[in-house]
Amino acid sequence: MDRALNRDLLSEALGQHAPGVLPTVEELTALIAEVEVRTFIEPTHVDDTLLQTAWYLHGIASAEQAESIYTASRQQRAFAVSAHIFDLALGGPGRSVHDSLTLAFGAQVGYRRGEREPNATAIWRRVDELLDASTTQEAPVDTENPGNALSAPAHAGSLVTMALRAGVAFLGLDIRRIQALLTRWHEDIESMSALLGQDTLISTMFGPAEAVTQAVSDLIVFLRYGDRGRLQTAQNALLSVLNLEAGQGDHDARWVATHLLHIADGMDKSSVWSVLPDGTPPIVAQAFTVGTPPVLTLWPPQRDLLAREASNPLDPRTRRLLLSVPTSAGKTLIAQLLICHHLVTQPGNVCYVTPLRSLGREMRQALTGRMRVIQKGLGADFPDFGDVTIEELLDLIGDSSENSVEIMTPERLSHLLRHDPASILDRYTMFVIDEAHLLAQPGRGLLLETVLAAVTATGVRVILLSGVMGNAHQIASWLDPSDEATLFESGWRGPRRLHALLYANVEPASGVRLPAKSSTFTHIERVPITADIRVRPAEGTTRRLVTSADNPIGYLERKVRPVGAGKPNVETRDAFYKMCARTAREFLDAGSLLMILSQRLYARNAAQELAARLPVTESTSDLCEFLEERLGVEHPLIGCVRHGVAYHHAGLPVDVLNELEQAMRAEYLRAMFATSTLTDGVNLPVRTVVICETRYDGQDPGQQLDGPRLLNAVGRAGRAGKETEGWIILGLNHRPQADDFEDLQPAGRDLEIVSTLNSDAALLRLVEFEALIAETADALFMVDSGEAADFAAHVWFVLSAQERLNELGSIADLSTSIDGLLAFTQLPPAIASRWKAVAEYVRTQYEVTEPERRLRWTLTGTALASARRIEEIAIKVATTSRALYGDLDNDGSPGPVTRALTPSEALRALDRSGALTELLELPEGEGAWKFKPTVGARTTIEVSVAGALERWLSGLNMPEMAAYMLPTVTDASWRLEQTVDAISGAFEHFLSWTIGVVVTQANEHLINEGGVDALPDELAYFIRYGVDTTIALNLLTSGIRSRRIAYSIGQRATERELSWSEARDWLRELHINGWKAELAASRREVEDLVEFCRSNVTSPLRQLLEEQIATIKLYEPMTPPPAAGVVPVELRIRQTAEPIEVWSLGPGSFHVGMIAATSHADVALLGLSGLNYRAESDGAVVTLRAIR
Repeated sequence: MDRALNRDLLSEALGQHAPGVLPTVEELTALIAEVEVRTFIEPTHVDDTLLQTAWYLHGIASAEQAESIYTASRQQRAFAVSAHIFDLALGGPGRSVHDSLTLAFGAQVGYRRGEREPNATAIWRRVDELLDASTTQEAPVDTENPGNALSAPAHAGSLVTMALRAGVAFLGLDIRRIQALLTRWHEDIESMSALLGQDTLISTMFGPAEAVTQAVSDLIVFLRYGDRGRLQTAQNALLSVLNLEAGQGDHDARWVATHLLHIADGMDKSSVWSVLPDGTPPIVAQAFTVGTPPVLTLWPPQRDLLAREASNPLDPRTRRLLLSVPTSAGKTLIAQLLICHHLVTQPGNVCYVTPLRSLGREMRQALTGRMRVIQKGLGADFPDFGDVTIEELLDLIGDSSENSVEIMTPERLSHLLRHDPASILDRYTMFVIDEAHLLAQPGRGLLLETVLAAVTATGVRVILLSGVMGNAHQIASWLDPSDEATLFESGWRGPRRLHALLYANVEPASGVRLPAKSSTFTHIERVPITADIRVRPAEGTTRRLVTSADNPIGYLERKVRPVGAGKPNVETRDAFYKMCARTAREFLDAGSLLMILSQRLYARNAAQELAARLPVTESTSDLCEFLEERLGVEHPLIGCVRHGVAYHHAGLPVDVLNELEQAMRAEYLRAMFATSTLTDGVNLPVRTVVICETRYDGQDPGQQLDGPRLLNAVGRAGRAGKETEGWIILGLNHRPQADDFEDLQPAGRDLEIVSTLNSDAALLRLVEFEALIAETADALFMVDSGEAADFAAHVWFVLSAQERLNELGSIADLSTSIDGLLAFTQLPPAIASRWKAVAEYVRTQYEVTEPERRLRWTLTGTALASARRIEEIAIKVATTSRALYGDLDNDGSPGPVTRALTPSEALRALDRSGALTELLELPEGEGAWKFKPTVGARTTIEVSVAGALERWLSGLNMPEMAAYMLPTVTDASWRLEQTVDAISGAFEHFLSWTIGVVVTQANEHLINEGGVDALPDELAYFIRYGVDTTIALNLLTSGIRSRRIAYSIGQRATERELSWSEARDWLRELHINGWKAELAASRREVEDLVEFCRSNVTSPLRQLLEEQIATIKLYEPMTPPPAAGVVPVELRIRQTAEPIEVWSLGPGSFHVGMIAATSHADVALLGLSGLNYRAESDGAVVTLRAIR
């Protein structure tokens, strides 16, 4: 357990006191640890001594004289420890509503004033249901006239605990929930005031409750709009409770007011408004305080970073910055704030780069609402490859090049830099690189390093975001050796963490003897295996929990031979990872679970083990519907998801992984089983993380949980803002050892970021390359894939890019990006000089290569050996295209190709030339197109790539593809799983990339022969997305996730001969009901279409923020219009996938209309924002007016 049970922290919190008055540090540690361990299994009571100690600590930290008597550090620690104890007590059974709310507010105050703000929100979530109902207390008595019992017990009961409930709600900081509660509470206050015949309850016994409630309302306005007048009004209202001007008798209200007053003073420094530089347009803060999801205050590391004077990230003069903080410390929000501030206050666009596609998807979703508020663009979701400039790519799909922020992987940025370095370096004035610690990852780390070296060779702003680095100072110095303030580090984390180890314990005493099934053995001994869990809630304290042998997690079976047989007995046991999965059932009642395994097969099997122990759930019905459409009903994933369980690995399609991650965050799924790559930056926090790694000979080191990956996995435990505690359980398949817990705390050396060029594997590749250089002039094209080949490709790119930049007269200088690699700050001088010698060799080869060829090889994006091979393939494709489709000359010989080919004709040329087969034989495509008749079979099945591609582009779904590709595979789930894996790996990634390169080069040859660029440029993108029309392609790169509906719209638009803009207008006219009727659109598809149909004009939300008034068109004008002209109305915002209906208010309510498709997404966002407004309509438009 980190922080709360640290002995030094407890000692400082307790301070000096008389013996026997309070527990000693050792006694307090033992008391808390005991509760922690019991709570690990089920909610439990808290010892009275422990609770009394918590109130003492809360009291000394809260006392008016505290600041003069106790140090600020002691106050903070006393609050933190008291909050921890209140938190534990809150989970105990049998508490009254008032007691629960009291403990909740005490815990929230302690966490907030102890600088653990997310935990205050998590506490609110646990008691939120208590904020609606009034208590069951009797109506209060007038203390001035005890004989006069007040009437209206419903209102009185609400008012008795209103201040306490208002305090709990406010510290939860959930805008929509607070707004709904405030509306209800104001109604209760007005009703009681009317009952008493007064305009206000101030000066009555209910006055303090009214004052606290009004203060909460004013504080929310301050946090949302930066209105300091409302902050002062709130402070005055809280002071009126403390000095009894508001009324007397409500002790809870005085307690709440005391703390809210102190917290309000702190919020003046922690709000989003307070950290932005003077002169920042208000819309930047409102993108967060009003945008979705709303953010009202910042966490300590975020505040510290944005308040620093040197190298402040909001200062445009800060050119380089490295932010290194633990997982879940809020660096993603920092990235969003930096992006929005830069876009509003500085020229140029922003490029956000992450090695993890899932993190990119999450960032895209998070930025959507914020970009809408600041009226900036969000680039389309393009694939990694692209043999065109960024402007040409945008033109290809009819998108604007004025988008303000692009989200991409290092692979895509690398491709774009290869194709047009000048445009990229001119377009972006800031790069934000997330998950920078992946520089050390085998395989992709060098690509990230080379991209970073390229962009830092220029004057653009570069911000690196990273998890904990063991050598952060060295990385910061590499980034900017001239400024020590380049580095910002913090060890802060919100939820506390409890560590546990999981072993498998054989129980011989509970074994049974079974008859043998053959004469080779005398009998079989079947012994149950139980889960042996070692929990460590405090330093040096370990408690043991063991499951019952009556409910084993597995079995050991020993086939016993006759005495003297001369051979050992045969012993088998269940796979350890499966036993860990069965044990995971015991942890699910506490919250969501993520289990990390080493292989895809393990992830699937483990998920099936847990799913078999859970009932079917309705919460995943929508997800199952999507998966059935995408993968087929017999895919094994669907059987797991029906039970609230999923598995996650790179073999599944990108959109499927996205939906699984979303369902996990929304808590539709209870458990996820994933390979170790999921820990690399996917923001998927859960209550419990179980790590069950299996290492084996020949395993790819990139799949192993090294120090940074382990920390990332550990960091997923405990969802900030959702729970105050996370559990990390490490499964170990060996006998318990004294130092096993140390595995959960990687040493500093394990967390050092070391360039992959500085690895043993790279040194081996270097030796091999040097040998080839000495032996043959063709060494550059014979070097095996790996670090040496990748380094050579980077040098080649730099030489090519600089040559083109010089020709354009650009001031950018990329030549330093070779020596500027991280490797050359870490390598021993002797090794560094050898790598530089390789660079000189590559330079020599570059200079003797024809200009056209060396540029062509640069643009390929592969190793140089593969680039040369692709060049040969492209010549064959051009030759075949001319033979098949060239104009015949007088003697009947084929001449130039003078017309554009269809996708089907282009595929035929690729197939006839042998290009498809040869591409799949390249090292980069290894294993992408491989099929087996059964799991584990050694034989393979031949499948026609061309035939599969033809059907993929014709819109066949996954089950239909599987039936075509693998008709002889009888196991339906295995057939589907292989098909999904192959289409994801081959079509959606490798072939779409390399075919795009081949098409471009082949077209060059066709043009040089007097023809046209006959092969369709869109073919690579068609293959990537599985469609055959430009309209469908546009939809899929514009936020539509469903290939099915994109394909269907593409076909209908083509039949109607609609242009891209006309297709969008057609969809807007259909509206939601039309999409459902004509396109059979599902909920998920409707949600995407309403976003796609959104108008780019100023959003109603932005209008309300800037002008306090907004107008919105109705889908169809009301006929006839309202008799009264303009009538007050309400917007019935239900679900995003349902039309937003407009109804008149008051008696005789009638239907006015529904919001037009162009505004549906914006109005839905307005509903999510919690912004208060009143609405009226004349039957043609709706007018909104802001209320504050």
